[in-house]
Amino acid sequence: MRILKKSNAKVFGLSMAPLVIAIAAIAWFRGDCAFAQSNVPVATPWAPGSQASIDDLALAVDREQSLRNVKSLLTLYSQYADAGLWDEMASLFADDAVIQSDDAVLAKGKSAIAAYMMKKGGGKKGMPVGSLYADYLVQPAVVLSYDGRSATGRLTQITMTGIGGKAQLSGGLQVDDFVQVNGVWKFSHMHIYPQFAGPYETGYVGLTPTFPLAPYPFSPGYSGHPVPDAPLHELRPAGSKLEDIERHVQALNDEDKVRALQNIYGYYIDRKMWSDVTDLFAADGVLEIAGQGVWNGPKGVAKELERDGPEGLQRGQANEHIQMPEIITIDTDGVEARARGLELGMLTPQLGQAYWTFSSFDNRYVKGADGKWRIREMRIFPRIKAEYSAGWSKSNIVDPAPGGANAPDKPSVSGTPQTSTVIPAFPGPNPATGLAVTIPAGFKLVGDDRLIPPPVIAPAAAPKGTVIARMTEARRKLDVSKGYDAVDNINNMFGYYLDDQTWDDMVANLAVNGTRSQGPGFFVGSDHVYRAMVQAHWDGPPSPTNPRDIIFVHTRLQPVIDVAPDAKSAKIRVRLFLHTISKTPGSFSIGMYPNDSAVLEGGVWKMLVSGEIDETYFGSAGWKAGWGNPTSRPLGPGPTVAPRTLDSRNPPGAGITNTIDFAPDIPWTLYDDFRRKDFVTTNWPEIKPMWFSYRNPVSGRVPPNYCPDILQCFGGR
Repeated sequence: MRILKKSNAKVFGLSMAPLVIAIAAIAWFRGDCAFAQSNVPVATPWAPGSQASIDDLALAVDREQSLRNVKSLLTLYSQYADAGLWDEMASLFADDAVIQSDDAVLAKGKSAIAAYMMKKGGGKKGMPVGSLYADYLVQPAVVLSYDGRSATGRLTQITMTGIGGKAQLSGGLQVDDFVQVNGVWKFSHMHIYPQFAGPYETGYVGLTPTFPLAPYPFSPGYSGHPVPDAPLHELRPAGSKLEDIERHVQALNDEDKVRALQNIYGYYIDRKMWSDVTDLFAADGVLEIAGQGVWNGPKGVAKELERDGPEGLQRGQANEHIQMPEIITIDTDGVEARARGLELGMLTPQLGQAYWTFSSFDNRYVKGADGKWRIREMRIFPRIKAEYSAGWSKSNIVDPAPGGANAPDKPSVSGTPQTSTVIPAFPGPNPATGLAVTIPAGFKLVGDDRLIPPPVIAPAAAPKGTVIARMTEARRKLDVSKGYDAVDNINNMFGYYLDDQTWDDMVANLAVNGTRSQGPGFFVGSDHVYRAMVQAHWDGPPSPTNPRDIIFVHTRLQPVIDVAPDAKSAKIRVRLFLHTISKTPGSFSIGMYPNDSAVLEGGVWKMLVSGEIDETYFGSAGWKAGWGNPTSRPLGPGPTVAPRTLDSRNPPGAGITNTIDFAPDIPWTLYDDFRRKDFVTTNWPEIKPMWFSYRNPVSGRVPPNYCPDILQCFGGR
C-alpha cells in the first residue's frame, strides 16, 4: 500500500532514522513467536505518552508498512509483466539479485534480469496487441526478519502466455528473499521451483515423474506473527509526530477496507448479484469498459451488468471474475483511494460455451460521512477474450458497445489494450526508483484522468483526547492491520499444507480449538484433526521413500478478511482455485471457503475454522473439454460413510481413503441440516448454493444463505 500526497503524488511515509542493531542470538520456537533474548540488550523503560514511546509506535508502524511494501513488489511484478515493462520489472530487484530455477541461475544483476524477462515476454518492450503475458505471483506468505531489514516469502506462480501465436501454461512455487536498499524494498533472490508446463493445445503436465516438497522457509509460528516486535532502544527513530502516526495507521486500516470492497465486488459479480454490486457504488459513481462505453450512477451500472442477463446464475452458467492482488493508494486526506489490479475471467454464458478473459482495472473510491468506502470510478481495460477451445493465442473476441436498453450513457474515453497499443496508467511512481513508470516507444498511457470531478472534501477535524488515549487508539488500529497481514499469511499457508499433506504443520497452524471437517464430520483440536487427516489421506508429505506423482493445488485467492475491532479474531472468505498436476493434462476447478476464521492466541494468529464450507462450484471434466462441457458427477454414498467421497472436492484418485476409526466431534448430520440437502447433492452444471459470512458492506443487504459464524450456524455451538 502506498499513501500519496494530493499535491505531488510522492510516496508518503514516516521519516525513520537508520536502524542500528547488534543481536547476538535470537531463537523463535516452532509454532510459537516467543523470542529467546537472553543475549539481547534490554531497553530502558519509559513513561507512557513520552516522546520515546511515540517513537516506538512509529517504528511499529514502519515495520508493518515494510511488510506491505514487500507484498506490493509481488503485485507490481505481475502488473509490469502484463504490460511488458521489463525494465520496470528489473528495477524491483537489487543490483546483485539472482533469479534461480532449482539449481540453475537464470539471471544475475539488473541488466541480466531485464534481458531474461524480455526474452520470456517475446523479445520486445511493451505487450503487442493480441499478446498475453499473465505472470501471477499469488498466495504469498511473507515474514520480516528480526531486524526488519530483510524478508522471506513463499508464494505460487501461475503463468499464462500467448506470444507469437503460441499459448503456454506453466507454474509452480517460489521462495523469494527481499532486502531493504537505502530504505527501499527489493527482491534479492527469486528461487523458482517449477512444477508444470505445456502448450495450450494439449494442456499442461507435470515436469517430473514425482514432485518433491518445495522448501518451507519458516514455521507456522512465524507466519502467524510476521512482523517481529522490536523493543530495543537503539531501533527507535527520533522525533516522530503522533499526528503522522495516526494518519498512517488510519491509511493501513482504510487499505484493508478498500481491498475487501474490491474483492467483495468480484464475488458479487461471480454470482450475478446485480443489486449488491450497484449497492457498492457511490450515488455519482461511474463505470467505464474501455472501448465500449461509460455508464453513469448505480442505475447505469445496473444497465451494463444486465448485458449478461438477469440477476442470478442460471443452470450451466459460470461467471467467475477472479480479482488478483491490487496496488492500493490512500490519499493523505483519507477520503479518496485508488486501486489498480488484474482480473482473470472464466465464463460460460450457457452450456457448450467457455471463455477466458484477461483484464486490468483502475478504480477510485470515496469514503462517505458514514465511514463506508464506495466505488466512485471503475475502469476496466480488456486485454484478451478467448474461446476456450481455441486458446488465447488464436482467439481475441472484441465485444462491441451494446445498444438498446443496455447502451452506455456516453462513449468510452479510454483506449483498450485489446485493440490498441495503450497501457493503463499506474498511480504514482515506481516505488523502487521513485520515478514515473517509463512507457516503451509506440505506447501511451491511458486512464490517469478522472471520469468525474473529484469529491468535495471537508477539512479534517483536529485530533481529540489525551496523548495516551490517542496512542492507545493508534495502537489498536495498528493491531487490526497487523492482524490482517498475519491472517492473510496463515490463510495462504493452510493451502500449502493441504497441498503437501504436511499435517503436523497444518495443526501447528490451528488454534487450540481449531476445527476441520473430514470424512464423517468435524474434528476439533490439534490431536483429533491430525489423526483424522492422517487416516483419511495419503501417508503424509512426499519424501524419497514416499514419492507423489500428483498434486492437488489448493490456491487460495481474493481474500475478504475482517479483523474484529479488538484485533483478537477474524473472519475469512477466500476463493479456491483448484488445479491438478500429474503426467496427464491438468484441469481447473473453482470453489469457495466462505466461512473460515482465525483467532489470536499467545500473540500468534491461528486458524480457528479452516477450509469451510469446502465446496467446488464448477470444474473441468478434463483439459480438452474444459468447464463449458461438464459431465455429471456421481453422487457419493450415504452420510453414514462420508457424503463427499465422490464429491467435486474429493474426486476419485484424490488420495481420500475414509478410514477414520474414531467418531467426529461434530457429526455431519448436524451440519447437513444447516447446509440443506441440495448443497451436498447439487453439482455443476447445476448451481450450488453460495454461503456468505457478511452483509453487503455498504447497504447492509443480507445475502441468501447468510451465516456470519459457522460455529453458531449449526449444532447450536
